[in-house]
Amino acid sequence: MRFFNLKSLMRRLPAAALCAAICVSQVSAFDSSAKALGSLPASDTTSAAIGMISTAANSAVGSVRTTEEMAEAKAKVEAEKAAKKAAEEAARKAAEEAARRAALVYKPTYGRTVTRSSAYGVTETIQVNGKAMGNFKLTFYCACRSCSGGYGNGTATGTTCTEGRTIAVDPRVIPLGSKVYIEGFGDFIAEDTGGAIKGNKIDIYLNDHSRCYALGVARANVYVMS
Repeated sequence: MRFFNLKSLMRRLPAAALCAAICVSQVSAFDSSAKALGSLPASDTTSAAIGMISTAANSAVGSVRTTEEMAEAKAKVEAEKAAKKAAEEAARKAAEEAARRAALVYKPTYGRTVTRSSAYGVTETIQVNGKAMGNFKLTFYCACRSCSGGYGNGTATGTTCTEGRTIAVDPRVIPLGSKVYIEGFGDFIAEDTGGAIKGNKIDIYLNDHSRCYALGVARANVYVMS
């Protein structure tokens, strides 16, 4: 009975199959297997070698799959870390924005002389703290009989008309007592009403009748402030 050593096996097996076995096996393992093959009868050597190659190939495929799974797991972990970091950054920015907006405190100034000025623009503070009511028609009145019909400087809420504070409104549109910001004119309080003041119309109180004529009729955006 003849026996085959490694050289005989190399002559017997197809070259491609042997290369595959060598590529997917560790050198030390292959040497050990080769010695084992050398001790087998010739009739069993070929089938044993083929089985060894098949096992090595399957092991190599398993190793590849394991590597792919590890890569996928690593990518998943990295994606989760990135998503967590992005969420934390978004939360931080949202908190900063909320704090910034909370610091925009509305501080009205009353009792000034009423004039139309670009200084009374619609700032972010007004937008944050106010409710936009739309564009209103503005007129002006004083305490004279011609303007107030004999009611003098008293208001519908019991206060005394004060320039830079008192305005007459339609209570169905702007509730009496409301703080009102009029673009171009500034801060007021809805203290009065008037027979001709209906809908989106506001009458602004002035101390001087001549100035009522001078300012005439205007239009402006109005905000009810909180």
